[in-house]
Amino acid sequence: MRRQCLPLLLFWLLAPAAGAQADWEQIRDEDGIQVYSSVVDGNDIIRVKTRVIIGAPLETIRRILDDAPRRPEWVPWLRQSRVLRDFGNGQRLEYSHFGAPWPATDRDFVYRIQSRSQNPRQRIFSMQSETSPLMPEQADKIRAELIESVYTLSALGPARTRVELVFHADLRGWLPIWINNIVQRHLPYRMLKNLRARAEAEHAG
Repeated sequence: MRRQCLPLLLFWLLAPAAGAQADWEQIRDEDGIQVYSSVVDGNDIIRVKTRVIIGAPLETIRRILDDAPRRPEWVPWLRQSRVLRDFGNGQRLEYSHFGAPWPATDRDFVYRIQSRSQNPRQRIFSMQSETSPLMPEQADKIRAELIESVYTLSALGPARTRVELVFHADLRGWLPIWINNIVQRHLPYRMLKNLRARAEAEHAG
């Protein structure tokens, strides 16, 4: 009887773990970068997860992510990024302004970023929109919403780091959902591709 129940018990124990990843569908695997999408209940904007392995130390990548003023050098369409307030303990309030081609209107974000270390071999950067009087909305820009943006850096070796980016943003304004979802599918891929190039160049140089 115990032997007959064992397979059933294993099924129930393993089923939640398998189900937790079943909502991610791979939509791209190119140049060593994998992109997955998932549908979020109550929201037509897809959520995207992107992964890449970078030939550079975790600390090099951390420094690049922390350097807000230089982010426009590798983040597509980003014109400006700066710290509005440093709360200490790895938390900051930041502002980012993204350009948009005519006739679309530029977008900007105000968000809280938190950097924390799970263990010596992993660091997580999480970002979410926040309203603040330090940066009111401006007439020539649409205030977009960063629903979720999470970088997870995992050291695989002295100069080898896996980076995962989960990205979910609402560009708002008059843009239809299908255009918002195109941005969702392509922007994280380009961000990690550029991040890899920058980190590996800094490590080599």
